[in-house]
Amino acid sequence: MSTTFKAVVYAHHRKEDGTYNVKIRVTHNRKRKHLPTSIFVTKEDLTRGLKIKNAQVNDTLKRTIEGYQKIVGTMPYERASIMSVDQIVDYILSYNKNNGIFELDFIAFGRQVVEETRAAGRAGTARSYETTINSLVRYLKRDTLSIHEVTVKLLTDYCNWLKELPARPNRKKGERAPSSYLGNIRILHNKAKAMYNDEDAGIIRIPLSPFKRFQVPRPPLTRKRSVTIEQLQAIMQVPRRVGFQNCKKYPTSRQELARDMFLLSFGLIGMNSVDLYNCTAIEGDRIIYQRTKTSSRRADHATISIKIEPCVMPLVEKYRDRTGKRVFDFYQRYTTPNGFNGYINRGLKLIGEMESVGVEDLEFYAARHTWATLARNKANIDKATIHEALNHVDEQMRVTDIYIDRDYSQQDEANRRVLELVGFKAPQD
Repeated sequence: MSTTFKAVVYAHHRKEDGTYNVKIRVTHNRKRKHLPTSIFVTKEDLTRGLKIKNAQVNDTLKRTIEGYQKIVGTMPYERASIMSVDQIVDYILSYNKNNGIFELDFIAFGRQVVEETRAAGRAGTARSYETTINSLVRYLKRDTLSIHEVTVKLLTDYCNWLKELPARPNRKKGERAPSSYLGNIRILHNKAKAMYNDEDAGIIRIPLSPFKRFQVPRPPLTRKRSVTIEQLQAIMQVPRRVGFQNCKKYPTSRQELARDMFLLSFGLIGMNSVDLYNCTAIEGDRIIYQRTKTSSRRADHATISIKIEPCVMPLVEKYRDRTGKRVFDFYQRYTTPNGFNGYINRGLKLIGEMESVGVEDLEFYAARHTWATLARNKANIDKATIHEALNHVDEQMRVTDIYIDRDYSQQDEANRRVLELVGFKAPQD
């Protein structure tokens, strides 16, 4: 009696998306049966004869087959020799179940975390996790990954692959991806260990700790995003429709919207595009909103109230939601906050290229950086006031803040001084 295992791919198992599910063929007493796997391969992973040539996939399958061989080896020879192939397969499956062999698909777990994070209102973080998982799938060329495969070697190889990816526009090759993606994988791996391990009870389902030896690359220094007073004033003077290169390629409204949103954000102390899109409360001359980026992580839900200075009010009124459902009508113009933000940034790139502005790769977030920089360096606002105005949280003051009612008068005064400093004026077209 001998039981053999072999990874196989069959042409008739081809799915609509062009992938093939890998099976483990079990042969016992000249009879065959197949065990499914969670591994899918594409034609690039296969030879013409449908033999698997992807080394990483073969390594994974080798470990799986070795595990099955060990399980069969736990049976007495006399018993195994009289068993059918169906009984052999049933024994393997029941052995895994009864002996607590833990398996976790790291890709599936990551996608679960993405959905949970999105449901908690942290859309930006969820999007970051999702981008990382999608990148890992592209590298692996399969949509499954055993938690036991997350090793130092895998992380190192993936890191090197990321560094060689073609550069995105205005970025060096592999500039941010290694730090961002591997940092996210570390977070997800730690979440998996926290969920499935119970050290107090001595239950360690995920024993590997690859990040104790693998160092996540440091992120590159963030480039300075703020613009000068002169550049900001030039943006105020950008005409409504003319002055672009490649203007035929884009709708004429893009220039106007990009200009207005940059100035509106600056006038509202660096309000993010997602918050402009979502905010629903305006009371007199104040906008009240919860900062989306940090609302789920703070007891006060990152609530902030911003006074609309008279010089900023024309921009607020220009884009008011006449239905009263939200403060602004951006949700009626764009399907998602991401689409809204992308449209703004495409317009700002072109505005930055204008000779009168002269800002390379101008982006929406520069409005927030500019307000903070000018407040500190030109208007002499203290850092604590800037910190509160930007709605950041001070970990050392988190408990103290619970006992202090929020007073926005210093923030209001700071914004008034910054707006006077730059001679803020809403465009009159």
